[in-house]
Amino acid sequence: MLDVINFKDYRSILCLNGDLPAPSFFHNKRLPVIAADGAANVLCNQGIFPDLITGDLDSIQPALLENHSFLHLPDQGSTDYQKAMDYLKTNDLLPAIVVGINGGYLDHILNNINIFMETNCLLYSPPIKGFVVKEKLKVNFTLPFQTKISLIGIPEVVLSSDGLKWELKRSSLSFPGKNSCFNRTQKSEISLEVHQGAALVLIYEEVMEDAGVSSLSGPTNPSNLFVKKYL
Repeated sequence: MLDVINFKDYRSILCLNGDLPAPSFFHNKRLPVIAADGAANVLCNQGIFPDLITGDLDSIQPALLENHSFLHLPDQGSTDYQKAMDYLKTNDLLPAIVVGINGGYLDHILNNINIFMETNCLLYSPPIKGFVVKEKLKVNFTLPFQTKISLIGIPEVVLSSDGLKWELKRSSLSFPGKNSCFNRTQKSEISLEVHQGAALVLIYEEVMEDAGVSSLSGPTNPSNLFVKKYL
């Protein structure tokens, strides 16, 4: 059963040049920290000093390279994210917790997610944790009641669920297209089975008090069900 709450069994933290967690996150994990190029600027400003800086190094403050280990990879045929992933694979530092996927330019964010879909890593963008469930896999995990969860087919997935407010039964999801965003857990144990394709699973690490939660105690509006299940 996956432990999606406690960050267990990961071997490193990969920092991309986006929005990063608070310094306490890095102190608590005690894992090797790898910075993809410009992410090192933010880390060092927060008092977090990466074990390695890698990429084409066109975004980093030059002074940081004087006091930190770095691996310069100027090849423009791959992104700094991909270069860092290659390093992690070569040095047996996968799976990793990937932070900084979002923030910054939209095209960078979309490309980061595209790369993430090919990995077995954990995405962390507080308060969201994300992972990929690939074809022919069934995963079970535990979450608190009323946890918000989104399921997105990238590029498409046929998926079944058990334990959600708006269940999916061999439902076809795709991006762009229909997806199950802002669903809610209704059981302590959740099951997801991917029959075809791949799903990006995004889980909020705290119960989100919003209209969706409040409406669960009131009358059900069929039109709201459609929006919540296939937003």
